[in-house]
Amino acid sequence: MLAARAEELAEQRRRIEAQNAELRKSSQLKSQFLATMSHELRTPMNAIMGFSQMLRINQYGELTARQADMVERIFRNSQNLLDLLNEVLDFSKIEAGYLELDCETFDLERLVALTIEELRSLAQAKQLKLVADIQLTQPQITSDRTCLRRILVNLTSNALKFTDAGQVTVAVWEPTAERVAIAVRDTGIGIAPENLAHIFEAFRQVDQTLARQHSGTGLGLAIVKSLTELVQCRIQVASELGRGSEFCLELPRHLSIVPTSRRRL
Repeated sequence: MLAARAEELAEQRRRIEAQNAELRKSSQLKSQFLATMSHELRTPMNAIMGFSQMLRINQYGELTARQADMVERIFRNSQNLLDLLNEVLDFSKIEAGYLELDCETFDLERLVALTIEELRSLAQAKQLKLVADIQLTQPQITSDRTCLRRILVNLTSNALKFTDAGQVTVAVWEPTAERVAIAVRDTGIGIAPENLAHIFEAFRQVDQTLARQHSGTGLGLAIVKSLTELVQCRIQVASELGRGSEFCLELPRHLSIVPTSRRRL
């Protein structure tokens, strides 16, 4: 009796393991497909943006006011679509379990300053202040610059998206000699307590009313969460509905990784 029961349990375990293997394979194939499609779509999108930019700067002659307006719309929507494709491409690489890490020593203060300048126009379009509060005795850190920049861009642009008045602040300081902290604070709409547990889920926008108002894939914070794990960051969120949010990262000053170009998440 016991032997038969043990054999039955063993068979169930084998079936579950086989099903899990199939699910992993299916997920990886899906991610590879998304990565390939996103990559292939980026090439014509870059061409559209390039030619529309030439028209914007009157390289082929002066445009009428109506023509200039149409070209500007083409350029802006192409940029939005390219941003979405980049998010899907990044997420599919992470989901497939492969992302190239490139550790180097760089100036964190300069990276934050460049990120803020990159997003300055978004803040100006909404008449928001975008400021840095950097308190570093030693700005040099060793990490993956590209991953960290992506985290900063996603967090800051997300803060700008959901802030209608006031400011977004990127603060940097050293809680210890071996760790660095980065906080992105906003005076935006905030997050309801019951939604905090879901904000890092892929393709999830916790408030569907806001989802209709603010376009996006719902991947920005999911990418942040995966990248923070990859570069050994801790991320915490504090928010008060109607008053704003703070996303705080804490990362090692010197990232140590296994000596390989690819790591499985």
